[in-house]
Amino acid sequence: MGDVDDDRMSTFSYDGDGQPDSFSLAELQSVVDLHFLTSCKLEKLAEGGYHKVYDILRSDGAPLDAVVRVASPAFPKDKLESEVATCKMIAAFTNIPVPRIHAWNSDASNPVGAEYMILDKIKGTPASHSWGDLSEEVKKTVVSQVARYFLEIFSLRFESAGSLYLSSLSPQFLVGPIISTPFYRALDGVVRVPDAPISKNGDPNRGPFSTVTEYLSSNLRAELDFISNHRSVVLSELHECDPTESAERQLELGERVMRKAINLCSVYPGDTSVPANVTTPRRPFSLKLDDFRLSNVMIDTDSGRVTGFIDFEAATIAPVWECAVIPRWLQDADDPESSYEGGTSEERNVLRAAFLSAMEGSARYPEWREAYDMGRPFRRLTDLLCFQVSVWASNDRETWVNERLEWAETHPGIGLPEQT
Repeated sequence: MGDVDDDRMSTFSYDGDGQPDSFSLAELQSVVDLHFLTSCKLEKLAEGGYHKVYDILRSDGAPLDAVVRVASPAFPKDKLESEVATCKMIAAFTNIPVPRIHAWNSDASNPVGAEYMILDKIKGTPASHSWGDLSEEVKKTVVSQVARYFLEIFSLRFESAGSLYLSSLSPQFLVGPIISTPFYRALDGVVRVPDAPISKNGDPNRGPFSTVTEYLSSNLRAELDFISNHRSVVLSELHECDPTESAERQLELGERVMRKAINLCSVYPGDTSVPANVTTPRRPFSLKLDDFRLSNVMIDTDSGRVTGFIDFEAATIAPVWECAVIPRWLQDADDPESSYEGGTSEERNVLRAAFLSAMEGSARYPEWREAYDMGRPFRRLTDLLCFQVSVWASNDRETWVNERLEWAETHPGIGLPEQT
């Protein structure tokens, strides 16, 4: 994603065919001025896939220790409201340092022309900015704190899956429709059906979900519904992916494999408890941070002290075995659960050992470890579930699904060992 800013307007511009989205910087500054009851100025700090962040300063340049974060219109209203609720819940029920949110507006028809929130500026530096230059001991200090904070998040339990929202009633938080990329209005600015009206009733496939089976199959059911309503659009997408293949045959194969995958969701592991002796059987869901990167961890680069976690967009309530994870930047570079950042495999191995060592002293660790180990093969399935039909239109994918359907018949709650 690129961007264009001038004194009065800012534009989210996307790679590829995405149409740019603009909002008024002048109106945003007026909102900030009114909130702080003083004349302010905005300086851009950062930009992510779906947001821009501006430092808020007094007109003379003095810091106010606050930022304003503007959301692109990829997922109107719900994404920002869920992020606010997630941040507030973590602040209320854990010891994790998170920014205090002062104000927000989730109506993109406001004078700014975009959703925004005003929140505290967390002191420190994003760990991604200096990770390669930090000493091993400082990095160990960082990952040890992250480990303890992950266990705190893992201890949060819920009766249903979806995403968090604020409630005007008691309790303060509730689980509502899920915020995940398959349900985004636009991905990188591309709207799949540009002229389609935004439903005011919501997508029934978004939950909330009372069972793991419903949660796992939701994206697949949503894609099949989309195909049913917009078959010509999907045929055009498949033709663009591979003009040498018959789009109709590809679609028929993809639909067949997706229906098999829905059956797989009901047994792999389906509603079987994983791990079997989970301590909260009536609350089998926990909080999953979406794409937790080094840039989400603010640190003091001298001591390694974690000063805060930031950016909780698209966090979801998911099965405990999906939430029991090691950050991708600590996994071996060749591991399917790894990411591009984090250093060499040797460096990651040392830091992963420090991460696990920091966990081992906690009473929560045995359950987390069992959920992590037993959930690993099932997380291979969840990694696939966000994709559209083009990814499922493969004979190899059908074989993969068939193997696990057969395995699940005789191994309930146990994943098929993955080949390395």
